[in-house]
Amino acid sequence: MGEFNGNITAEEPLISVIVPVYNVENYLRECVESILAQHYRNLEIIMIDDGSTDTSGAICDEYAQSDSRVQVIHQENGGLSRARNTGLRACKGEYLLFVDSDDWLECDTVSVLYRLISKHGSQLAIGGYQRVEDGSYRILRKYPGEREGESLLTKQQAMADFFRNGCAAWAKLYRREIHDGLYFPDGEINEDEAIVLQILERCETVAVTDQIIYNYRCRPESITTSSFSEKKLAWYRHCENNYQWIRERYPELEELAADRLCASIMWSLTEIALTDSFEASWVSELHHCLKIYYPHLRKAYRHGVRQTIRLLTLRHLPFALYRILIRKKRGVRGE
Repeated sequence: MGEFNGNITAEEPLISVIVPVYNVENYLRECVESILAQHYRNLEIIMIDDGSTDTSGAICDEYAQSDSRVQVIHQENGGLSRARNTGLRACKGEYLLFVDSDDWLECDTVSVLYRLISKHGSQLAIGGYQRVEDGSYRILRKYPGEREGESLLTKQQAMADFFRNGCAAWAKLYRREIHDGLYFPDGEINEDEAIVLQILERCETVAVTDQIIYNYRCRPESITTSSFSEKKLAWYRHCENNYQWIRERYPELEELAADRLCASIMWSLTEIALTDSFEASWVSELHHCLKIYYPHLRKAYRHGVRQTIRLLTLRHLPFALYRILIRKKRGVRGE
């Protein structure tokens, strides 16, 4: 762990790197070392220890003592959204970058994104990422985006990209002002989806590169790979809110928003069908949403014959029958 020598180019604006931390002692050093090794040096690294019960908090303090750019905030456990919001309120940089504490950056991540956002005068820069298997470091899949090289998008084009490909807070550099007053929903997962459209609406342009600048670690115990629970209904709920928001403000994107809402409902119902224990109210809520928007969803959903049949099945067959069919198809035993 090298100590920062304090040499910063005068022209480099301060960039705040926000790192929520919770019980990641096995991964945290790799994450922080990748930030400290950035070619771009004028960084404010804010580590939010979200009530860790392992040695993660102590590791944060160790880095704060050895590098003046690192500051640590210890707080009671409140979840990823609250930790990110703490970082947003504390940061002082002209630009923002989020990094999850079990992931890591390429050594030129910040410089690539800063050059991109400066070159085009954009409010947001987005880079490519790759999913990496925990332990083996095998690259599972690369996500360079839909376009080759560099592209400059309007806010509507960026919204369309989001509906087609999804989003995450990381692998992006934000001008501070487009995040002012916009916070992640406290206590929820899929928190990125809840505010992405409001952020994009504040952008005049969005600069995009297909260069891989972020490494997303796939580990079995992470939030996104855990078994289904009521918290995972957040994705469909955010998609429903986004669909309503788009219909009012950007009707030309309605079909794309409907397609994503449809996918979220179908995924949720299928995951519930595959789990051994669930609440009937979850199914009722999802079926009610499917019924209300079905004409729009059916028109927008274009994912082949097999998925269309699944949509029709979920709409018209009793859920109990769908559950039997999908569990048999997937080879799931139990009730």
